[in-house]
Amino acid sequence: MPYSQSDYTQSDATALAAAIRAGALSPAEAVAHAFAAIDRVNPQLNAVILTMRDVADEQLRRLPADAPLRGVPVLLKDDCPTYAGVPMSFGCRAARGFVPAHDHEMVRRYKAAGMVIVGKTNLPEFSGNIATSPTLHGPTLNPWDATRAIGGSSGGAAAAVASRMVPLAYGNDGAGSIRIPASCGGLFGLRASRGRTPCGPVSSENWGGLVSHHALTRSVRDSALLLDLTDAPEAGALYAAPAKSGPYARAVTRDPRPLRIGIIAQPGLGLRLDDEVAAVLEDAASLCRQLGHRVDARTFNIDEAAFAEAYLRILAAYTALEVDAIAADTGRPADADGFEPVNLGLATFGRALSAPALLAARNTVNSVARSLGAVFSDVDILLSPVLPTLPWSTTALDVRGPDWRAFADEFMRGTVFTRPANAAGIPAMSVPLASSATGLPIGIQFMAPYGDETTLFELAGQLERVRPWAHRLPPVHA
Repeated sequence: MPYSQSDYTQSDATALAAAIRAGALSPAEAVAHAFAAIDRVNPQLNAVILTMRDVADEQLRRLPADAPLRGVPVLLKDDCPTYAGVPMSFGCRAARGFVPAHDHEMVRRYKAAGMVIVGKTNLPEFSGNIATSPTLHGPTLNPWDATRAIGGSSGGAAAAVASRMVPLAYGNDGAGSIRIPASCGGLFGLRASRGRTPCGPVSSENWGGLVSHHALTRSVRDSALLLDLTDAPEAGALYAAPAKSGPYARAVTRDPRPLRIGIIAQPGLGLRLDDEVAAVLEDAASLCRQLGHRVDARTFNIDEAAFAEAYLRILAAYTALEVDAIAADTGRPADADGFEPVNLGLATFGRALSAPALLAARNTVNSVARSLGAVFSDVDILLSPVLPTLPWSTTALDVRGPDWRAFADEFMRGTVFTRPANAAGIPAMSVPLASSATGLPIGIQFMAPYGDETTLFELAGQLERVRPWAHRLPPVHA
């Protein structure tokens, strides 16, 4: 029987690749299903801001014969992963018209894996927000509830995967930008260890090493397989994560050893957990105990105010670098006609920082690795919410107002649970274990020591088997 559009939307990437290998559908048919799903659903969500039909046809003509994900459609976020000859905007009005001349190393590895890149997803300017509502392309809506944010910065990727346009999409994570939209979208989202995946060939690091590149998926096995296919040393890279003990795709299929899990329930920065988030966190802890793991209370033991201010300074310095580079390359002034007002304010602050002040900020952020290292001396995994609240209103985290400091404070509060993993360079995942009373997804975060994605995948696979989520469909879906 023909592989229908319904079959396509119910399949993860692993199942699609198996169907293609079995001859149930061709790569061209899989890609056609992806474009049909985008055409049908994207007008309601604004997740995909560029479709690459001609480019996809060219990729189909060059597919490697025995690639593991041959013919599987995927989307790119419209920033770091450059695709030669395809426009890239960084979510910035001033950057419109930029066309990169080279492929990002992740794009090369996607092509080698046989995936077909079918388009670009929406993002905030420079990926510098945990909401996805840029002036350039407009807001991306959450398929679970159009009045609630999908999160960011990989918000377009999350909305596209959650609504079944594609089975997986590239994302990057500099303060929670994979895990937060995964939580808001009911998806699995893994932030890999620093140096696990490539960031070249142009960049040597992103946001001073805070950013990790991977994907948002509906299944754990897709995330594991994709990381197997993109985890390899990169020539000239500043960082290299420890070698894995075996394929991640195999780790997903086995239960982990009994783990010592530390639960972190206090968000810091004067915040308190939303009651529903607190209930879901306790439920996740209870589930882990039922599975034979030991769960005890822990704290980050971090000066949250100092950490947030140091993080802000690093982000402000990189924002200044990005604004100035685009202004210089395009000849456009650094003003509100081309850039978000909040980012202009952050850039001004970043330019005013002295070199010693910036180095001191780096030292403060780097010290978080030591703090978490001490915690991991007697636990295997840290458990927390992804967000302290339910997904916020679509009007939150507005980048068009003049008060950049108020925006920054809101950003730091929203990333209070996710930022430590970026600072330490450790792997962390959002697992869609529950929903609110009104059906909004609530992601639970698990963090592991540097380089230990294997334990995370073992635990995620175990959780997915006992509490599956693939059957959940948002109101807006293909």
